[in-house]
Amino acid sequence: MKIFGNILRSHEVGGKKTIFTGGTYLVLAFLMCVIVFPKPVAVMSMLVLVFSDTFAAFSGKIFGKTKIGNKTLEGSIGFFISGIIIVLLTPKITDTNSELIIATITLFLTTAFELIPLKIDDNFTIPMFFGITYLILFNLFL
Repeated sequence: MKIFGNILRSHEVGGKKTIFTGGTYLVLAFLMCVIVFPKPVAVMSMLVLVFSDTFAAFSGKIFGKTKIGNKTLEGSIGFFISGIIIVLLTPKITDTNSELIIATITLFLTTAFELIPLKIDDNFTIPMFFGITYLILFNLFL
C-alpha cells in the first residue's frame, strides 16, 4: 500500500486482506497464454488486452456518453478499432484471408464479452476469452 496505494483501483484495495491486483491477473493471463496458445494467438491475445483494453478505457472516459451497464459504447468502439489494428499487424497461424476473418470475428465477440460484468478481473478474462474463441473458430472453419 505504501508503494502502490495511489495507483490501485478501489476494488483492489482490500484493507488487510491479501487480494490480487489487476497486475497479478495480467501476469497470470500472460503465463497461461504462453503455455496454452500457439505463439501467434498468444501474442494477439496479450496485445488485445494491453492496447485494446487501455484504449477502451480512454475512449470511454473521454467520449463515453452511451452507457452499457458500467461501460460505454464509445469505449467498446475504441476497443474494437484498436483490436482491428492489432489483428491486421500481427502474424497469424496461416497466411489465409479466412484466418483474418476468424480473427476479426473473435475480436468482435471479445468486444461484446468485455461488456459483461464478471467477478474475475478482465486482465485475465479478455486474453483467455480471445485465445480460446480464436482457437475454437480456427479449428471449426480452417
